[in-house]
Amino acid sequence: MRADLPAFLRRMASEPFVWGYFDCSLVIADWWLANHGIDPAAHLRGAYDSRESCHARLDREGGLLRLVARLARSVDAARIDDPAPGAFAIVRAQGTHLAAICTPGLRWAIKSDHSVLVTSSVHPVAMWSV
Repeated sequence: MRADLPAFLRRMASEPFVWGYFDCSLVIADWWLANHGIDPAAHLRGAYDSRESCHARLDREGGLLRLVARLARSVDAARIDDPAPGAFAIVRAQGTHLAAICTPGLRWAIKSDHSVLVTSSVHPVAMWSV
């Protein structure tokens, strides 16, 4: 299965942000699910409902980078060194780790509580192919 990246990015921008269901972290699990039919973060859905409870959950999981790396290993996602359209990553912006998806233009799409930020002004910390 290979999901339509531009269509998924439009969905990222149009669907409402909901903590624990369709948020800035779970969007990369949604992208994996759209491509493979498996939700690597199913156990996290509904496990938090606010910024505070999300951060508390991430703290218990060792942080966003460790959590995503563990979930990526659980579904055999391959680490990559160079960005590619559709790749997912943990990027760093202003000292904060964020989940992102690489766009066809090799920029990073990050779900925000109002829409999607598409930028090249972040540093990829770890990347995986979808």
